[in-house]
Amino acid sequence: MVDAFATADEFAQRMNRVFTGDELTWIGLLLEDASTYLREDVLGMQVWPQSQALFTAWPDGGRVDMPQQPVVSIDSVQRDGVDVEYRRRDSTIYVYDDDPVDVTFTFGYVVAPDSLKRWTYVLVSQVLLTLEQQLGLTAGGLSSVQLDDFKAAWADAGDNSGITLSDRNIALIREQFGAKSTHVVSTV
Repeated sequence: MVDAFATADEFAQRMNRVFTGDELTWIGLLLEDASTYLREDVLGMQVWPQSQALFTAWPDGGRVDMPQQPVVSIDSVQRDGVDVEYRRRDSTIYVYDDDPVDVTFTFGYVVAPDSLKRWTYVLVSQVLLTLEQQLGLTAGGLSSVQLDDFKAAWADAGDNSGITLSDRNIALIREQFGAKSTHVVSTV
């Protein structure tokens, strides 16, 4: 199960609705989908829940940038099981040569960031109406629905349909969380 940034109960409060039984499960799954989209497709990293990771780095001029944000602590820097001397500045460490090092570090937030909760609500609310009408994962650009001889029309050819954000919003989120092009794919 994926850790959703928000709960079904929190979403229900924002929507001023009551979801029961199977609906709560369904909303929970949609919140998980939206959170996965934000983590994997928008940020390219896990910012919550807080985790520890081990990775092997090849220093560049002694410099190693941590692949996840925010960095809470550098737990160890080793080469062949032996501690290596390093110094840290923000989310970068510096070692005294360019031989590979194994870095164990703790990263992420203890509590899901409010801004990611809000984006999760936005993404789920985008698709909720069309899902309740059994139109599938479509939302952005839907301009009309005809019932007899079913027809759905999109103003933007469906470019923004489903659980997705605009390029501008994606850039803003990436900037806020310092997203890089690499991410940790497993944790210890």
